[in-house]
Amino acid sequence: MLIGLGTRMVTRAVLWATRLFYDVSRIGPRLPGGPVLVVANHPNSIIDALVVFYAAGRKVHPLARAPLFERPVIGQVLRELGGLPVYRPQDDPELVGRNAATFDAAIAALVNGDAVLIFPEGMSHSEPELAPLRTGAARIALRAEAAGAWSLGLQIVPVGLTYRRKTLFRGEAAAYIGAPLRIGAWRGRWETADTDTVRDLTREIAAALEGVVVEYSGRDNEPLLHAAEAMYHAEHAGTNGAPESDDLAQRIPRLQLFAAGMAWLEATDPARLARLRGAVRVLTQRLARLGLEPGHLPANPRARDTVRVLGLDALLVALSAPVMLVGIVAWYVPYLLPRLIVRLRPPAYEALATVKLVSALVIFPLAYAAWIAWAAHRAGAWGAVFVALLLPVAGVVALYGREHAREFRSGLLFRLRTLVRPGLADFLRLRRRAIVQEIDRIADEWDAERGRR
Repeated sequence: MLIGLGTRMVTRAVLWATRLFYDVSRIGPRLPGGPVLVVANHPNSIIDALVVFYAAGRKVHPLARAPLFERPVIGQVLRELGGLPVYRPQDDPELVGRNAATFDAAIAALVNGDAVLIFPEGMSHSEPELAPLRTGAARIALRAEAAGAWSLGLQIVPVGLTYRRKTLFRGEAAAYIGAPLRIGAWRGRWETADTDTVRDLTREIAAALEGVVVEYSGRDNEPLLHAAEAMYHAEHAGTNGAPESDDLAQRIPRLQLFAAGMAWLEATDPARLARLRGAVRVLTQRLARLGLEPGHLPANPRARDTVRVLGLDALLVALSAPVMLVGIVAWYVPYLLPRLIVRLRPPAYEALATVKLVSALVIFPLAYAAWIAWAAHRAGAWGAVFVALLLPVAGVVALYGREHAREFRSGLLFRLRTLVRPGLADFLRLRRRAIVQEIDRIADEWDAERGRR
């Protein structure tokens, strides 16, 4: 009983920590009821399953690499989520035969009306395009529906996972939940040509996943994609006062459109794409020197407004400074240690965030316990209670104070620069407008070519 309670607490802590590590958002409805096979791309190791679980709105049984079940913390979480181990030849060739039992367990869960998560690419990777899908998802879905006499109403739901700054604390994660595929319509083909049906359904799953992920060629195009979309949206929507007006999930349809247009331009006029990339990079660097994001370009402020804002921020800092200082002193070393661990023993790029998260889940509770023990030794039981209550609050204040301080610093730097160079904001806005006008011209030419086909 105590072991089960501990496992549930660890699982809740991991899900909460994932939500803290990333700003998680979702586009599309939550998973429907009844038997659902969730298929998702796999860019971020075990964290992908946690993001899907957070966005799904119901319990999902993930299929995961068998060695993960033996690891501390992650293994407990996978077992609590009802995870099913997948045995890959590269992990242990002698255990591959156990996959038949795993597939049977997944089918049984679906027949029971549960949701099962599978990553049909078969591996976690950081390439900006989907890897060729394996046939496991199609075989599980068809066999489950057949086991239920084709009356389950089984649905395959594609979930596209997109990250921004995925290896960094307070990065962004988005889950795009797409339209479901119903399996009942495949009955006739399955009963007459099962092998061909598996292959055809796998192609349907691939097409469904392509509709909910952001695909582009070459990792070096990612900064251009995000920066150009942010500039374009800010210019047309008039959202100058915040880095982005939408969360990452809401931006995905626009990013998909930009990625498709970028691929067309790369194929038809790579020199023009290079010029656009250069212009976006130069403006992004100019804004970064001012502490601004690509979609963040405030209006040219008046000196009176600058003094007023600085006064309000200074008051806020003064009021929160004592608690923030406690949070920094208590949590700064635990905050740094996960970064040090991945530097000393660098994992694969797509596992960086997972290692950081798992390390933090061990380090922070130990640090918390150590501070409480120190307080108990110095001030007795009441001192320990006071520290136990204070430290979480101080940590939250320090976290949000850190984020506000970054915004305050960038706003201050920009305001001071505009006092010295009054035309700076207008100059930067003109450069952005020129980039957006070029993107509009490219979009018109792209639309015209598609109209001729």
